[in-house]
Amino acid sequence: EYPNVLYTISNETNESPVWSAHWARHLQSRARERDTGVEITEMWDPWDLSDPMHRATFDHPELYSYVDISQNNHQVGQDHWDLAQRALSRHVADPPRPANSVKIYGGERHGGGTEEGTRKLWRNIFGGLASSRFHRLSNPLNPSGIGLNPLAQRQLGSARMFTDSMNVFRAVPRLDLLSDREPDEAYAMADEGSEYAVYFPDGGSVTLDLSEASGPMVPRWLEIMSGEWSPGSTLQGGERVSLSPPGSGPWAVLIQRSDQANP
Repeated sequence: EYPNVLYTISNETNESPVWSAHWARHLQSRARERDTGVEITEMWDPWDLSDPMHRATFDHPELYSYVDISQNNHQVGQDHWDLAQRALSRHVADPPRPANSVKIYGGERHGGGTEEGTRKLWRNIFGGLASSRFHRLSNPLNPSGIGLNPLAQRQLGSARMFTDSMNVFRAVPRLDLLSDREPDEAYAMADEGSEYAVYFPDGGSVTLDLSEASGPMVPRWLEIMSGEWSPGSTLQGGERVSLSPPGSGPWAVLIQRSDQANP
C-alpha cells in the first residue's frame, strides 16, 4: 500500500542466498498482483565487498533493484573508499543501480572511532552512494555509531548544505583528477567542465585538474564542523590548480563556473 518502502530481506546475514531469492521473488509476485513496483535488496554480513556472498545481489539485478554495502563501513581510511569504488564499478555500474549505506560504523570503540565515522559519511557522498546514515547509539559500552547526536547533526547539516549547492546527481567520483595527494588526504567528484568538489578529511594540499573547464571558476569553502561557507580566490579553467583548505580539520570545497556559482 505504501510506495516509499525499501525492502531488505535480512540483516547482516550469512544464510543461503536461496532463502533471500525465495523472498525476493515472493515480494515481486505480490507487487505484480497489486500492479505496482517493489524495491528489494539483501544485506550480507561479510565486511569485504569482494567476498563471494555479495555476488548474490551484485549479479542478480532481476531480483535486487538496489544494493546495500553498509558492511563496507567496517573498513577505514583509503580502503573504505577503494573497496566501495571497486565493487560499484565492477558489479553495480551495468545495469546501474542505487547503492545504499545505511550503517556507518564509527563509535567510541567501534568502526575506527567517531572521527573516522564522520569521514565515512563524506566518502560515501563523494563516492556516489545513494544514501548514507550514521549507525545507532546502541550499546553504551561499545556504541556502533553516533546516531543522531550533536556531532552527527553538525555533519548532516553541512552535508545537506553541500548537496543543496551542487548537483550531486550529475557528478561522479573523480579521484583521478587529483594529484600530489597522499592516501586518504582528499577525495573528488565532478560534473567535469561545470562543477568540481573536493573533500579534505583533515587539511592538506592537492592539485586539481581543471583542464576540461574554461573561463573563471569560483570556489567556495565549507568548514564542515561550523557549517559556514567562505569564498576562495577565483580559479581559471583549463589549468591544474593547487587547493589547500583555509584551516585544519574537515573541509569541502565546491568549484563552479562563474555563471552558475551561488553568492
